[in-house]
Amino acid sequence: MLNKTLTAGLAILIIVMGVFIGNVLSEQKPPVKTQETQQAKKSLKTLAVQNTTVARQFEISGMLSALNQIELYAEVSGVLQPTDKAFKEGVFFSKGETLIQIDDEVYRNNLLAEKSELLNQLTALLPDLAIDYPNAAGKWNQYLNEFEIEKPLKPLPQVDSQRERNYVAARNIYTNYYQVKSMEATLAKYSLKAPYAGIVTESLVNPGALIRTGQQIGEFTNTSVYELEATADLEDVEFLKIGENVKLTSDDFQGTFQGKIQRINKKITPETQTVNVFIYTSDPRLKDGMYLSAKISTQVSNAIEVPRSLLVDKRKLYVLENSIIRLKQVEIAGTHGDKAIVKGLENGTLILTETFDGLKDGLQINPSEYSLQSSTDNALVVSSEAASKVPNVQ
Repeated sequence: MLNKTLTAGLAILIIVMGVFIGNVLSEQKPPVKTQETQQAKKSLKTLAVQNTTVARQFEISGMLSALNQIELYAEVSGVLQPTDKAFKEGVFFSKGETLIQIDDEVYRNNLLAEKSELLNQLTALLPDLAIDYPNAAGKWNQYLNEFEIEKPLKPLPQVDSQRERNYVAARNIYTNYYQVKSMEATLAKYSLKAPYAGIVTESLVNPGALIRTGQQIGEFTNTSVYELEATADLEDVEFLKIGENVKLTSDDFQGTFQGKIQRINKKITPETQTVNVFIYTSDPRLKDGMYLSAKISTQVSNAIEVPRSLLVDKRKLYVLENSIIRLKQVEIAGTHGDKAIVKGLENGTLILTETFDGLKDGLQINPSEYSLQSSTDNALVVSSEAASKVPNVQ
């Protein structure tokens, strides 16, 4: 009887303890959620446009050449004579000095013979002129007295009437006069004078050689002024002004050279879509054929600067307008490095600086799914990881 009582009591105790332990454990167990955990919002990063004045630099470059450089050709034939200075490469000549002298003795004597014939005709003209046109005889007599065979002809006296002109012409005065003038012009071609101060950059003849008409003699270059023919992209041409001073640099020399824009070609080179710009410069260190670059600094108003990697199809940006993604056409005012200067966006426009799967023009943005993060810093530089996600970028 006692054993049954103990067994029943033990069973009751075990039941009570089980209930107690169950209650304790149930209090420690967290309540079961009745709803699923809300999904985290996606981040949508943008840049708020604040138009300002953006500094812009670009570079144009090209080959340097002497502004005045001529190839010399013989217009007459004869034996080349030695001169005070040898016509050799690197020799400097002042303006007016003789570069080339061709033997002109035979031709000069022929010219003197023609001038003597003209002198005889003038002498024979005066007696008849004094009778038929006494008022005109004085000026013709003075011309005859001043006539010098060894010197260039002076202009003939002006006639006072058509009858006087015809009277003189009938005696072949004009014919012989202009024949002599033509021979004087040809005689001058036997001697080539330096048209400007410069150096011989190419010599193809030596004294004693027979020079033929049309033969190239050499090349003569003015080394005081040079011209740089540079190429500029179409987007840069509008910032170049004729008369503007620029700084030129060379990889071969330290420091800079001063230059001035003289001409801008209006014709576009089809193959490169560039325009030729001509810059004048002068410096003793410069040489024909050098390669120079010019750095141009300017400012673009009403613009912002963005990473080039954000551009879509070179001239479009993704913007957010009234919770809708738009692919907006913009004006590119220039590029430098990894940056692009953009115009055509109003202040406050939100530019997307990151992308996501399914991004497209006209996409509706649900505020419950996206968290907007906007920056107003125009100097914002998107991380390379984020920028690389933009599809169809330049």
